[in-house]
Amino acid sequence: MKVLNVCETAHGGVGIYQKVISRLEADGHEMHHLLPAQHADFVGSGLRRHLFDRPGRGATAVRNMVRAMRQLVHRLDPDIVFFHSTFALAGLAALRLGGDRRPAIYCPHSWAISTVRTNGLKARLVRAVEGRLAGLADCVVCVSEHERALAERLGYRGRFVVLENAVLPPAPDADGALFSDAPDALHLLFVGRLDPQKGFDILFEALRRADRPDLNLYLVGGSVRGDGVTGPLPHGVHKIGWVAGDQIDSWYKSADAVIVPSRWEGLPLVIPEAFRNGTPVLCSDRSGMDALVRSGETGAVFPLDAEILAELLRGLDKQELRRMRPASRAAYEARFSADRLCRGLDDLFRELADPDRRPAAESGRARARRERGGASHLASAARLESHDPSQIAGSRDS
Repeated sequence: MKVLNVCETAHGGVGIYQKVISRLEADGHEMHHLLPAQHADFVGSGLRRHLFDRPGRGATAVRNMVRAMRQLVHRLDPDIVFFHSTFALAGLAALRLGGDRRPAIYCPHSWAISTVRTNGLKARLVRAVEGRLAGLADCVVCVSEHERALAERLGYRGRFVVLENAVLPPAPDADGALFSDAPDALHLLFVGRLDPQKGFDILFEALRRADRPDLNLYLVGGSVRGDGVTGPLPHGVHKIGWVAGDQIDSWYKSADAVIVPSRWEGLPLVIPEAFRNGTPVLCSDRSGMDALVRSGETGAVFPLDAEILAELLRGLDKQELRRMRPASRAAYEARFSADRLCRGLDDLFRELADPDRRPAAESGRARARRERGGASHLASAARLESHDPSQIAGSRDS
């Protein structure tokens, strides 16, 4: 079966997802990946890559993506088209408005509405755009139960299936002794973008309040939007920067725990990446992350409050965290393995490609009304986005 994946971005989580699902080649699927040339290195050279120019997030990138998608659909004639993340919805709308009825899947990789912190015009427009356009797909794959529940609560259109995010096995040569020169200290790891979504400001305040000299925090990542870390770092914080993909498991494996103080997420890949290395996770209770970590067994869950987090940091015990490592690794095997995700997608692909297994289709008139409504909202979004892309959705590249 031939599947075309359409990605307006392949940075961070979306790129990792492409590498994971490329393993479906072993099940007989021919997996093609349309993604920005500027992000090609994030997925590596082992995939069937098709590249378009993305000078930056905005109308030009979307037009280039849609043009490249149309050319590939004509040339490859895929059995299924799989759209990834918010701005790929433009490709889904273009496919349907062009009269193409082949099976299509959409995965939001965290709904754009999660990035909107107010309930005004911007929020209403975001809900209207993604809520209508998602319904143009035959199936919407949610990466977490929280993502599905949010869509249904907001009345988004579509058939929702939960296939939780997954990650590849750890590097076999990962070095777990990066901090061997300070064996008695407590070593915490933060991985990801240094922007307000990730809650590093709350984490820094908690570190100052905890005032624990033996605690070290390593920041692996950097700013993407230009609103990252400014000013002096708290005592014990070490800014590492982005780390090569073949080195990241050494950082996970060496850490006593990974901390995820995010304000919102889809299903952050940091959590399964930590678990695959047997490293417990300390995470906020936002966006359903409390369903991913079992306090006292695979880490701890905390309300996103600086004083509460400071109290948690004061009470961390290195030996207790070490005791959680086997359960953390078991959580990866049971819930976040790449094989589990690929099995779910394989079954979904075969269902959508088989007319006898597909859910009953809506009437042509109903679909036409839905597509016209989706196109109208997409046009409104495009007008707003051409003025300021951040008005549609914040940067959610990881």
